[in-house]
Amino acid sequence: MTLPLDSGDRKILLLSAGLLFFLTVVAFLAPGQNSDASRDFPSSYSTGRDGAKAAYTLLGEMGYRLDRWTQPPGDLPEGDTVLIIAGPLVTASAEEQMQLTQFVRRGGRLVLTGSLSDTLIGAQGVKPASIIHDEELTFDAEGPAPLTRHAPVISMESSVRWVHLGAGQRRYYGDRDGATVVRISMGQGEVIWWAGNTPLTNLGISEASNLALFLNSVGPPGTGRVLWDEYFHGVRQGLWHYLAHSPVPWATLQLLVLMTFILLTYARRSGPIRPLSRESRLSPLEFVATLGVLYAKSGEPAGALEIAFSHFRFLLSRRLGVSPAAATTELIQRVEERSHGSIPEFAATIREIDAALKLRNVPEPQALAWTRDLHAFATRLGLEPGLGDRRGEVFSTG
Repeated sequence: MTLPLDSGDRKILLLSAGLLFFLTVVAFLAPGQNSDASRDFPSSYSTGRDGAKAAYTLLGEMGYRLDRWTQPPGDLPEGDTVLIIAGPLVTASAEEQMQLTQFVRRGGRLVLTGSLSDTLIGAQGVKPASIIHDEELTFDAEGPAPLTRHAPVISMESSVRWVHLGAGQRRYYGDRDGATVVRISMGQGEVIWWAGNTPLTNLGISEASNLALFLNSVGPPGTGRVLWDEYFHGVRQGLWHYLAHSPVPWATLQLLVLMTFILLTYARRSGPIRPLSRESRLSPLEFVATLGVLYAKSGEPAGALEIAFSHFRFLLSRRLGVSPAAATTELIQRVEERSHGSIPEFAATIREIDAALKLRNVPEPQALAWTRDLHAFATRLGLEPGLGDRRGEVFSTG
């Protein structure tokens, strides 16, 4: 069974479908982050499989003095502080690299994860892996150390390896392509570098010994402050700034559009019922408009002028008290006698109109001008009531 739709409902449905199509196209064409960044985004706000809210919440429940960090590296506190930069999406400037290095040299610990993390400290030994795997790989611990305690095997998905180790750098996990976990001594502090984010993501933290590696990298609770960086995720003005760069605004816009059309549909169905106002087909304006269209289609301005002139003759003969069939010359003579010649242009105009109508050769601009003249004469002669304040002033003086 099909529901009948009036033209108004049909327009609303077509408009809503068009807007939905437009928003869909814009969502596909809008520039976004690259595919790796969109998949690998371990934000402490995210509950998705690649998010890191589980790891962030766990640290809080274990008694760590935990906070999110959305300030520039130059504002980092000195002392026993751990800064976790997981999967950075924004590269660091030269000044920010220097500030991070100074933070570590003053005794801070920096935990860096992800394929772009080495750029934050200007590392030179990181290279792409010879074979890029889409799935997670397992890596065995390569020796006993505080970083490998209770973590004999870890799983990680990564496309880079730390190939060239320098002074103060030690490898803990890796394969023949290079290291996947490296510790770098720097001044009074240290940097723990992971080639991937998997061990601290919501999905990967429970696999293999990933949780143990994560806790070993952060250190024991109660020894200092732990800051989870969101600054290099682009969150530099709080949660609302983060949401502004997510799909949330588009989803909100589509929801508002949908609610608008729901309200419009409800208003059309539930609003007060008012009868349609219909103009009478006997309306004078409609009659005039109809005649205008007919004359315009016929292309015969003489017909319109003839009707106006006949009406004028009828009103004038009635006012003068003569027969409507009286000759034009007689009407002109009577008007000149009654008005004492106060309308000198009257006689000439009436004679021109009468002669032109006999020849039926009247240009449209001239027909319009003569029709206006007839209306002006009728006003001055007071032939119809309500034609002006000077009605009848000519005949009243005769």
